[in-house]
Amino acid sequence: MAKRESSWDDQNIDPVDIQSSDLNSLRDVMHIMERSFPKTYGESWNHHQCRSMLSMPSAKLLIARRRDEVCGFIISRQAADEEELLMIAVSPECQGKGVGYSLLRHMIEEARKLEVSAVFLEMRAGNPAENLYIKFGFEQIGLRKAYYTGVNMEKFDAVTYKAVISA
Repeated sequence: MAKRESSWDDQNIDPVDIQSSDLNSLRDVMHIMERSFPKTYGESWNHHQCRSMLSMPSAKLLIARRRDEVCGFIISRQAADEEELLMIAVSPECQGKGVGYSLLRHMIEEARKLEVSAVFLEMRAGNPAENLYIKFGFEQIGLRKAYYTGVNMEKFDAVTYKAVISA
C-alpha cells in the first residue's frame, strides 16, 4: 500500500469518515458530481447513469463525510477477482485535503479483503487525479483515442490503468 506523501494529518484537517452506501445517497452523489467535474470534458454521469449503475448488484458506493457533510464518493464494481473503479469525486472545497486518497485507500483495502487481485480504472488523459493513482501503484495499460466528448464536441483521450493489489 502506498504511504501518504503529504502532511495532511499535521494541518489540523478534520478526519474523513468512509462508509458504504447505496441508492439512498444518490442525491449527495449527484450534488458532488455536478460541482466536481468541469463540463468541458464530458466525464461526469447524469442522474439516470448513476441510478442505473448503483442499481446493479455488483456496484459499490463509498461515501466520505467530513464534519457530517458528504464531501466525496467512489463507485466501483467487482467481477471475479477484479475491481473496476468507475467514478471518484471530491467536492471542490475538499479537494487536495486527503479525501480522494482516503476513499481510494478504503476501496483498495476492502477489495483486498475480498481477494481482488487487481483494480482497473479509466480516466481522461491529462486529468490531475493521475498523481493520486500513481501513488497507489497504478500503471498505464491502454489508451482509447477520442473517448470523451466535451461540450464543444471536442474529443479527449481516455487512459486505462491497472494496479495489482494481491500479495
